Amino acid sequence: MQQWTLECRRLGKRFGERWVFRRLELQIHSGTILVVRGANGSGKSTFLKLIAGLLAPTEGTIELRRDGRAIPDRMRVLGWCAADGALYRELTGYEHLRWWAQTRGLPDRRDALMAQLERFELAHRAHDWVRAYSTGMRQRLRMAMATYGEPPLLLLDEPDAGLDPSGLNLLRQVLNEQTRRGITLFATNRAECAAWGNLALELGA
Repeated sequence: MQQWTLECRRLGKRFGERWVFRRLELQIHSGTILVVRGANGSGKSTFLKLIAGLLAPTEGTIELRRDGRAIPDRMRVLGWCAADGALYRELTGYEHLRWWAQTRGLPDRRDALMAQLERFELAHRAHDWVRAYSTGMRQRLRMAMATYGEPPLLLLDEPDAGLDPSGLNLLRQVLNEQTRRGITLFATNRAECAAWGNLALELGA
């Protein structure tokens, strides 16, 4: 089994004159679910975007390693799910997942895509436009996209927002499965979900 390590050294991010955080040190390995907590504006989403490569750090470094060797392009091996992640109203759930698969070089066979949608209880609405989805269904679709292909680094930015008990159970399953293949960074302020992690990072404390 491949061993993954994510390391941040003296990581900091500033917007204008305001530092969101500075000198953050972190090293986590396969099997870790890091729960990122903090008040609104504390930097949870900023931190995950830095890890994803969607933002550049003001100072410090981020390195992802597989079996001790650095991975230069983290974007190719991660799954990303954010509560505000953009979805296209005039595309169906199936079309979203197929597009994701094609851009990542993942299998785009109909049976594989439908199986993933079935896993997140969306198969019966696979060919409906996303504009007709509820908030919880859109979150399930984002999770289906993020976890497709079993990425070794999974970044979840408040994916519990808008989920009903069934959706939260699916999220718990995702986290449990991810511990067997890689690393998860999970930002949440929901107390019951925060307890699902095995390591915590409090921002803005």
